Amino acid sequence: MPIVVDYMQQYPEVEIISELTNQPLDLVDGGYDLAIRLGRLTNSSMMAKRLTSRMQFVCAAPSYIAKYGSPYTLSELTQHNCLVGNYNHWYFTENGKSRSVRVSGSLVCSSGHTLLDAAKRGIGLIQLPGYYVDEAIESGELQVLLQQYQEPKEGIWALYPHNRHLSPKVRLLVDMLAEKLPKSKYG
Repeated sequence: MPIVVDYMQQYPEVEIISELTNQPLDLVDGGYDLAIRLGRLTNSSMMAKRLTSRMQFVCAAPSYIAKYGSPYTLSELTQHNCLVGNYNHWYFTENGKSRSVRVSGSLVCSSGHTLLDAAKRGIGLIQLPGYYVDEAIESGELQVLLQQYQEPKEGIWALYPHNRHLSPKVRLLVDMLAEKLPKSKYG
């Protein structure tokens, strides 16, 4: 969270309590000022500001592809070692419609950095956002697969309760996040 640390250096009087979770939280009951959400928003009772966007990429190392081949259709994913993050479904667009594919493999891990490292070492396929894989794609350590099924960009959002005005310190943090969050070269 280097952006948050930068913010704290600029405003040392601010106290930040950060909770990292993929579980939905009740901002009002939990007393939270702000949440950052990825993807499609479902809760219309919150105010939202789009900070940036991201795109998911299915990738594999050239060594993995040389040994096991490359999937060309979504149904072929079941024949591959898919390294799984927080969810065992990967999302795609097929014939203009959103589609999820259940995947499995030898590694389940909530750390994108660990999944990236395993994929670069040829252990399996990954589906991660561009900000994880951009450098590895550019360097040739990873190759993008199944691009014809890639979902469009999805938002990264700052959410806050509808009935709560953002305090100046929270508004400054939201503005800094919007300015400094990485933008993917590939999506």
